[in-house]
Amino acid sequence: MLAADKLLLQSNVKQRAIQLREKELNLFNDNFNAVGTQSAVLAGFAMTSFAEIDLPHNAFYAQKACLHLVVTISICANLMCTASTTFVSVWGSGKALRGRDGSMDSAVNGMLDERAFIFGCFGVGLITTLLALMSAAWI
Repeated sequence: MLAADKLLLQSNVKQRAIQLREKELNLFNDNFNAVGTQSAVLAGFAMTSFAEIDLPHNAFYAQKACLHLVVTISICANLMCTASTTFVSVWGSGKALRGRDGSMDSAVNGMLDERAFIFGCFGVGLITTLLALMSAAWI
């Protein structure tokens, strides 16, 4: 009887730990979806500014180069953020749900590891989008 109670207690602890990790997984997915969506919008703005802004012919070469540089960095950083959030959300959730025993911990830890890179790309994309606006105003 004591052994059965011990197994039941271990099973309950393991089940609650998995429920907690599932909440973390859902939190990461929600955060990554929000950041990925905003990053895609910023990439669209940057692409539009790259294609649609007509630069005056009398603008200095340095002004044009500055604008094109920050717009290019913005597009790259925002697309990298969007792609990373998509990959991490799809693969992390898939591994957590369909993986072997212990894969929930591995998936959530992997998502935690990728979090800094994703938010870094988003930050770079946001800052360079603002710099592109300032460069366009400077021209």
